[in-house]
Amino acid sequence: MLELKQTQKLAQQLVLTPQLQQAIKLLQLSQMELVEAIEQEIKENPVLEVEEEPSATAAEEKETQKKEEIAEWLERFSPSEEYLGREEKDYPDYENIGKKASDLRDYLRWQAGVSSDFGRDERLWAEWIIENINDNGYLGSSLEEIAEVSGISVESLEKVLRKVQKLDPAGVGARDLRECVLIQYEEKGEKDPVLEEVVNSYFELFRKMDLREIAKRSGHPMEKIKEVFEKIKSFDPKPGRNYESDQTIYVIPDVYVVKTEDGLDVLLNDDGIPELRMSSYYMNLHGDEKCNGDARDYIKKKIKQAEWFMKSLEQRQKTLYLVAKSIVDFQSEFFEKGIRHLKPLILKDVAHYIGVHESTVSRITTNKYMGTPSGVYQMKFFFTTGVGSDYGEAVSTNAVMDLIAEIISKEDRKNPLKDEEIVALLENQHNIKIARRTVAKYREVLHIQSSRERRRLD
Repeated sequence: MLELKQTQKLAQQLVLTPQLQQAIKLLQLSQMELVEAIEQEIKENPVLEVEEEPSATAAEEKETQKKEEIAEWLERFSPSEEYLGREEKDYPDYENIGKKASDLRDYLRWQAGVSSDFGRDERLWAEWIIENINDNGYLGSSLEEIAEVSGISVESLEKVLRKVQKLDPAGVGARDLRECVLIQYEEKGEKDPVLEEVVNSYFELFRKMDLREIAKRSGHPMEKIKEVFEKIKSFDPKPGRNYESDQTIYVIPDVYVVKTEDGLDVLLNDDGIPELRMSSYYMNLHGDEKCNGDARDYIKKKIKQAEWFMKSLEQRQKTLYLVAKSIVDFQSEFFEKGIRHLKPLILKDVAHYIGVHESTVSRITTNKYMGTPSGVYQMKFFFTTGVGSDYGEAVSTNAVMDLIAEIISKEDRKNPLKDEEIVALLENQHNIKIARRTVAKYREVLHIQSSRERRRLD
């Protein structure tokens, strides 16, 4: 017998207020997007206005006061670290402030952003997956590797990957050719049991174009196997290639890293970001006893919004500086010696180092670029898993890929190295032990063909 009764339950629950949502949004914005967001906020909130250019003396006094406040705020991070605010600073004029246009990933981000299939957290998780999709449209890293770097569970990534694989172009986000074919097959909405059997059970024979053996093992007529073969051939094996572009687009770094006599300095790019202040007119009006009723409530609401926006903006800049500074600290050898010295680094390391949550580090590094003396890099580039742990300190996957590219560039063009030979060279010459399939995967990411195909091209 069912019985209805009232019970009390005590539980903690995180409520995302509009203010908190705004603060989270500001963390994820790039420098250019931030400028646009500030301009929009000024238009919508009359209490906010741009600080006028102060006199030289006033500017010095204000800067001194600001440094003291920020130094106190940073004390728990490191008493010796100095946050460089809006002081006059010369940004490096790098010639290499550019990157190859990654239209496919931009297109996928846009789709994930407007799709109702993705929840709030899932859009953030999708960013990690999309960032690891190569120009051919394949997922270049395993979900386990992405999970290790991002701190997101493999189960959550798997769930979001399935949603990414439903985006356009069909077949994007596949982990291998077989999965790519299946995604495109499912997208067409057709039902062909023989095709499914061939792809699921005899795909290696299909890749070798051994139709006779497939017919023999499956028991299906050769005519049907040929029909399936033609249908599979109609699918695009590289769904991302139509989105490749040789066009160079120029990006504005959110952070600069410069070499000085004292070492490496981190500078935030404040260009275009105005100083904000509260309008004295509305502040005085709010304090006027004659102002009451709806007008007073409206001004009070806008003052609170302005205070929170300015606080969130300042917090965003401080967090960006701390994360960038910690990346420089962790990856100091990379900035001094190059990509071979890039160390394995995960979000959890940086989050623990500066005392914030991993999700904060993930958000603040999304769509952000770091200008360095050796070029411009996405901030997520510095987060990478490690390989070769059997020989002591692990080596970054990016560093391993750079070594593979160098080994192949020096090979005998008439006798290209096989993947297993590259494995042996990495182990014997660099004390790096990885599997042959890992070399093959890294070659795919680097757009380097197999030894047989390289020999054919020679």
